[in-house]
Amino acid sequence: MHVDGRTVIITGASSGIGRETAREFARRRAHVVLAARSRDKLDELAQELADFPGRRLVVPTDVTDRLAVEALVRRTVEEFDSVDVLVNNAGVGLFAPIAGGSLDNMHHLFNVNFWGAVQCIQATVPYMRRQRRGHIVNVSSVAGKVAAPYMGIYSATKFALTAVSDALRSELAGTGVHVSTVYPGLTETSFQEHMLREVDVPDPPRYLRSASAAAVARRIVQAVRWSLRDAYVTPQDFAAVTAYPLAPAFADWALRFFWLGAGTRLASPDRAPSVYAPAEAPAADPAEPNSETP
Repeated sequence: MHVDGRTVIITGASSGIGRETAREFARRRAHVVLAARSRDKLDELAQELADFPGRRLVVPTDVTDRLAVEALVRRTVEEFDSVDVLVNNAGVGLFAPIAGGSLDNMHHLFNVNFWGAVQCIQATVPYMRRQRRGHIVNVSSVAGKVAAPYMGIYSATKFALTAVSDALRSELAGTGVHVSTVYPGLTETSFQEHMLREVDVPDPPRYLRSASAAAVARRIVQAVRWSLRDAYVTPQDFAAVTAYPLAPAFADWALRFFWLGAGTRLASPDRAPSVYAPAEAPAADPAEPNSETP
């Protein structure tokens, strides 16, 4: 799909991958609808994009609120007469043990990362069907293919999103609506700094290179332009996902050894934000960018 003049909804648009994705679509002359919880951040981004071609629409949205999501899509169609691309990018992260972790945090992750995306899909697809064109991009993660210790619930939300992409692609075959899944790995954003933390996990080894948020954004736009089924950001991400099923026992050992390093400990209270008062940052905000860890 050519993106010039198309209308693109981006959830989690206020920072990180979402912010760069809005910039990349705007640079390519698309009309960009900016959705996240923080109006101030969205207004700031809209101002930054003012010199690009196309138009901008700011719609503060919490993707866990079905009525708010439906209003987002209606407002988009009222303003632009179409909705051509949906980028499901909103999300939140969690470091927690599965056996002893907080169920409230786990439910919160699924409400944002999975059900939020499903609600956006259900609100958008009827319009795309009527248009006989459209493209849905679900921003999953390498964690949607390989589960790391203490990221099992986060990975579960991304595995689920991947499954939705695959099934939806077949369900929409022949309608003119395409579905892509993008799998970022480690990404240079503040995502990990603001994840919900029930345990402190060592930072990834320095020799693991991170991609920039701009690189992920370019890959998202390419997925739309070239109708890619699956899109990885770096060759290393693709290699890791491809190698995992070939030697899963070794991969499990490597994840424990390299990912955990010095081990884990319970997070201090100031590093374990409640789901009821998440930090205003990409990973702890239900409508901020996701998918920035492997």
